[in-house]
Amino acid sequence: MIALWDLGNVVVQWNPEKILSRLQLSADKKAVVKSALFESNLWLDLDRGVTTEPEVAALLSAESSLSTDEVVHCFDTVRESLVNFPRSVELINQMKEADIPMYVLSNMSAVNAGYLRSREYFTLFQGIVISAEEKLIKPDATLFQVVLDRFGLDANEMVFIDDSLPNIEVAQLLGMQTVHFKASDKCYADIRKYFNL
Repeated sequence: MIALWDLGNVVVQWNPEKILSRLQLSADKKAVVKSALFESNLWLDLDRGVTTEPEVAALLSAESSLSTDEVVHCFDTVRESLVNFPRSVELINQMKEADIPMYVLSNMSAVNAGYLRSREYFTLFQGIVISAEEKLIKPDATLFQVVLDRFGLDANEMVFIDDSLPNIEVAQLLGMQTVHFKASDKCYADIRKYFNL
């Protein structure tokens, strides 16, 4: 079997509420960040690679109470929040030691992906597909197909690990085994069971 890892909320933390709590902004401005950035198409466009952080900062500063510097502060805080899940990193290392092939398929902006690429465990993956770099975003089945075609993989041999149910459902339709990740003991046990670890 071959492991296909998502990143956000699987290998690294992605918690918008925690990010909002760390922002040095008023409650009103945090509400704007939540609605106009994290819960908007702008964030999806960053993940899709059709806009950039400077473009989003300029747009939000023109259309909301946020200044450009405050939006930049948000982006910096997001990156600081991408803390590893130690158990996930430990499992990735164990898979490498067991010669289990591993790949990444993640919705993420190019900047955030670049920020994570310096982490040591990134060298353990045989291939990495980031949504922003492909101008596609999960759960679009086309993005899953990019992984399969680019690396010559068989969907029936894949175990896809992701926190998003729509993504899981598309992977299942393509013939992949899946783990709907919740950072729970059961999830880690389920992953280990697939790979006899």
